[in-house]
Amino acid sequence: MADKRPSPFSLVLVPAAITLMVTIARLLGELYEWSPTLFGEPKAGGDNAMIGIGWLIFVFGLWFGFRLQRSGQGTGNKGRALLISAIALMVAFGGIFGAKAAGLVTFPDKEHPGEVVGVAYFAGAMVLGALVSIAAFPRLGVLMLVYAVLARLPVVAVTWLALQYDWNTHYVKLPDGLVQPPDADPFLFLSMPQYTFWPCLTVMFGTLMGCLGAFLAGGGKPKK
Repeated sequence: MADKRPSPFSLVLVPAAITLMVTIARLLGELYEWSPTLFGEPKAGGDNAMIGIGWLIFVFGLWFGFRLQRSGQGTGNKGRALLISAIALMVAFGGIFGAKAAGLVTFPDKEHPGEVVGVAYFAGAMVLGALVSIAAFPRLGVLMLVYAVLARLPVVAVTWLALQYDWNTHYVKLPDGLVQPPDADPFLFLSMPQYTFWPCLTVMFGTLMGCLGAFLAGGGKPKK
């Protein structure tokens, strides 16, 4: 028997609250220099810390897909949705690698410092991949986008606070070799991935995991 049909708001509210708590814990762990293994060190990219919100994409993506399918709001063709969601990742990362091979996108590194070249191509590939993911499982894709916005807005706020109060945290660190454009606003530059790269990645990987969650839920065609 299918579960009671939940509203998108009720589905995303608790995961967004949990994500906010993890964000706060991560910030405090860095500022007060708690366990580097758990909270990492203030380095660009987060230093592969165990406590972070990136891995929650997979957990909540799986959960959203399971709940949608159980409530009759899932997909009627789970295999097709899973295949298209996998293709979405190929579209995004294949497009980026192709643009990089063609010299349209360049990522600086420690040996070759500079600015990122071809941001528009990079962003275009990510957006296209996210759109394909939404087409694979529309309800789930849109739900993941809502979750991404709610998950990343607090990070944008933390970035602003870290700049204002000179906090030593990974939210304001640049990768080795990456140079901020001289005319760029520091806050907008540092927070840019939170409203470009991460939402697209959340939609793509979350939808892929959600399709697996739909398989776990079982069930047939969704309700009208």
